[in-house]
Amino acid sequence: MKNRILLLAVVVAVMVVAPNVPASAVEPAFKPHPAYRLLDRLLRAPAGLTVRQDSSHNKQGINGDANMPLYKDAAGDDVIFDSVGPGCIRSLWGTAFDPQAVLRFYFDGEAKPRWEINEIEFFKGKLPGFMAPLTSYAKRGLWGGEPFAGNSFAPIPFEKSLKISIHGGESRFFHVISERYASLASAGRLDVQADRDAVEDAFARPGERPFEEDGLRAYAAETKEEIEAGEKLSLLKIESDSGIVREIEIEADGSEAFFRLTHLRLRWDGHVRWDAVVPVGIFFGSPNGANEMRSLPLRMEKLPDGRVRLRSYFPMAFWTKAEIEWINDSPERFGRVKARVLVGANDIPREQGTSFGAVYREGQTTYGGDWLFYEGLGTGWFAGVVQSMHEMHYCEGNERFTVDGAISPQINGTGSEDYYLACFWPNPDFDAPFGCVIGNIMEEGGGSYPGAYRIPSGYSRFHLEAPIPFYSSMRAVIQHGGMSDIRSQYRSLAFVYVRRGRALVKTDAIVIGSAESERQHGYRSAPSAPVSMLAASPEGENFEAVITTAGRIHAGGTISFRVVVDPANSGIRLRRRIDQKYRGQAARVFVDGRLAGVWKHGYENEFLRWFDADFDIAPSLTRGRDHLDVKLVLEPGPGGERFTEFGYEVFCFEK
Repeated sequence: MKNRILLLAVVVAVMVVAPNVPASAVEPAFKPHPAYRLLDRLLRAPAGLTVRQDSSHNKQGINGDANMPLYKDAAGDDVIFDSVGPGCIRSLWGTAFDPQAVLRFYFDGEAKPRWEINEIEFFKGKLPGFMAPLTSYAKRGLWGGEPFAGNSFAPIPFEKSLKISIHGGESRFFHVISERYASLASAGRLDVQADRDAVEDAFARPGERPFEEDGLRAYAAETKEEIEAGEKLSLLKIESDSGIVREIEIEADGSEAFFRLTHLRLRWDGHVRWDAVVPVGIFFGSPNGANEMRSLPLRMEKLPDGRVRLRSYFPMAFWTKAEIEWINDSPERFGRVKARVLVGANDIPREQGTSFGAVYREGQTTYGGDWLFYEGLGTGWFAGVVQSMHEMHYCEGNERFTVDGAISPQINGTGSEDYYLACFWPNPDFDAPFGCVIGNIMEEGGGSYPGAYRIPSGYSRFHLEAPIPFYSSMRAVIQHGGMSDIRSQYRSLAFVYVRRGRALVKTDAIVIGSAESERQHGYRSAPSAPVSMLAASPEGENFEAVITTAGRIHAGGTISFRVVVDPANSGIRLRRRIDQKYRGQAARVFVDGRLAGVWKHGYENEFLRWFDADFDIAPSLTRGRDHLDVKLVLEPGPGGERFTEFGYEVFCFEK
């Protein structure tokens, strides 16, 4: 990528912005540090991958998330990850470790584990290739006897399959975040060494600028000595040019009013509405005041005389227009505010690019309803959250993210403090590239904390090791308390990158048990399985809803059908509603006689049984076809597992 160079002098005035400047003839190369690789990918719409989280969340939908493995294998071990097809684990987290627990990693169907190591020793960096800072074992909680959290951000790629189990002890609390790829061609774009270098660089220089300033246009503005209520400062206004905002920097008084009652507004490419209207503090990762904070995308730094310097490194692309302004919405006066925006060239085709957005919410929690981080349509990435909570005990609540309209969340966690890479609330302050706790609720002087819930906390989680892609819709929520059953004041900011329009469009569906639908799709199963009705509930927010659907349960054999697709597709997604009571459901998938991969659901839940299992098919098997003949060859497995089907939906990926 190349960028135009034009450095502008600082302009001193109220409501001043450096004017739009024509492109320079000289375009020196943009010079990112390795960590910036994790941010730069957000500027292009996702393709060819999904992100999933396997965790020990309670299978009945209630609180209490310990010792809930995906299932127990034939050896009696707790399985915490089981995926077939190409993929890459991006992070592992755990807490309350059983000292006897041993991690076993089985790659590509191998009968014996390739790696075998005590779980605590793994997070302490004793496995070659998984040393600090890629792994850590740190005190991240203040409750209980051993409030240590283990985190690993070392990428673990696999080509055919990977199973991770825990032998000789209990699995306790865990979550594993992984990318899954539609094909080896998609996985082939991986550069595991570059990803490792990026993570190591992020830990080595937390909060520091992840690129060189040379070659970027600098737009600078500064106010007069005092700023009245209601005054604005224009940080950037470009009317007819493209670019990428690489950094926003603001220096100002560090009062609580500045952090909570002044706002940034950002808008791109002539959008009617602002893409973000956000309190300054939470936008820069410090929602409640001047607390030092260093992460990969955000930095809050205290300066002498009560002043602060705030920096955002989130990249923000635009193609025709850009507008950023700061406004004093408080009733107070402020001293001088200085700001600077660094902008580089944009060589991303508009149809492939995404626009930065930030969605802010504040208010009181609602009994029985999860707190909403973000809900929207389109294609893009969910990149992270900054959250502030106070009043009543707000932790224990699970994050639950539902992608592309599925019935249950594909990201389902074990507790709010766990989501933010800590454990066992209350949590001491810490900095990390992908998660931070600042200004938490311990009373002055430490010790007990009755009444300390009234002190607002600040938590951050940036999904930059594995941003969560969505192709038609995204709904991200988090519980308040263990069952969304407490009253607290919440504030949150979700960072997203969105391309307007859906890349995933439904083209067909098969209603199992409907003679007409099965006839239209040439549905056959051999041996034939009878239709039965199941009344069950899904995981997630609607875990107490009962849904009755017709379907079939197979002990083996084959299933075949024909579905309609768009010939101009960029790949296909098959979605099957399944009954999770039966673990290890697997089938080899053939499309027009060619093997597309293995469709496996490595999980078991006899309580909340409905789940939408997705299988993505690479475009090399589907492009140019207006219909597909699909055959599933069922693989019962050594435990006599069943294969369930309660309806199919067919989606086409579009460019």
